[in-house]
Amino acid sequence: MSFDEIINRRGTYSTQWDYIEDRFGEGTKDLTPFSISDTDFKSPQPILDAILQRTGHGIFGYSRWNHDDYKNSIQKWYQTRYKTTIEKDWIVYSPSVIYSISTLLERLIGLGGKVMTHTPRYDGFTKILKPFNLYEVELKEDEDGVYRTDFFKIEDGFKDGVKIFLLCNPENPTGKIWSYFELEKLIGLCEKYDVILLSDDIHMDIARKEVTPILKINSKRCVIVSSASKTFNTPALGGSYALIPMQEIRDIFIEHIKERDSVASPTIFGVISTITAYNSCGEWVDELNKYLTKSCEYVVNELDGYKGLKVKIPEATYLMWIDFKDTNIKLEDLKRALIEVGKVAVMSGENYGDSYKLRLNIGCPLEKVKIGVEGIKRSVEKLCK
Repeated sequence: MSFDEIINRRGTYSTQWDYIEDRFGEGTKDLTPFSISDTDFKSPQPILDAILQRTGHGIFGYSRWNHDDYKNSIQKWYQTRYKTTIEKDWIVYSPSVIYSISTLLERLIGLGGKVMTHTPRYDGFTKILKPFNLYEVELKEDEDGVYRTDFFKIEDGFKDGVKIFLLCNPENPTGKIWSYFELEKLIGLCEKYDVILLSDDIHMDIARKEVTPILKINSKRCVIVSSASKTFNTPALGGSYALIPMQEIRDIFIEHIKERDSVASPTIFGVISTITAYNSCGEWVDELNKYLTKSCEYVVNELDGYKGLKVKIPEATYLMWIDFKDTNIKLEDLKRALIEVGKVAVMSGENYGDSYKLRLNIGCPLEKVKIGVEGIKRSVEKLCK
């Protein structure tokens, strides 16, 4: 496949392309979007072939996920790409990663319970964390452009009764990958204070350095929630999975999705796409990462230092975290200029906890990335005159 291929997504009920006005207001539907974190790349051909073959069967009755084909593919992916052993019994299906997080939080600590997470953070976390007592730890960028956490503040929160730490590895929106040392230290604190480490690893495959799944370090205090959908651009097919080593927690989760919410029957295309992706599409991911790295380099070359903008290549994800603080431009002015002058729909960092940033989705052909970059340039230039 050529990642340069331009595919028209308008008219496909695409959240990113067809419903721009939901996020950017009336009259913005013709903007070029760089917002929702899916990509404009066609899924790998083996996935398309598998779906077409299954569609040809013509019967789409209730299906199952609890079988070797599904579980073996997940085990294989973690072993071959991350040298991480996943026991088959740990694997459980879930409709979505956010559903898994919300359910585990509610069942393990109850509404109003104490949970800790980092900021800036994925706005989907913010929405589901509203019913809980939230402790925030700020990720601060050091002189080398590396985001660091505050382990002293984390320990203080654990002493104050936090029982779940919600991690994102890699982080959305900063693109930070947690090092083995950092994870080892965080897990040690979780063990000391009887805290569950719940890690959203959905961005793990789009990375420019080594990613360490927490279950490679510890299987007593850790849970991973993830999906193949982010990597292979299949979120509309549905489905995700959780890796839960602790049987008591696993039983609680399975009982909840089967008996309380009745969402244990998966979409067959979600199951098939996961199996096919993890068994047959590793080389495609390697090529995707090479392409995205070149796009990151282009954005940095064009925008870093432009009128005071700062941007660097993120350690992971296809999300560029652009700092405009030194431009002295007000957020509301920039948001308006991006729409009216730049003609681009770019997410404001205020959605994630930093009002001096923009989040630019470059998961698209380079020609589209160039439209986004030029739109940002025009907007900033207009406001700096």
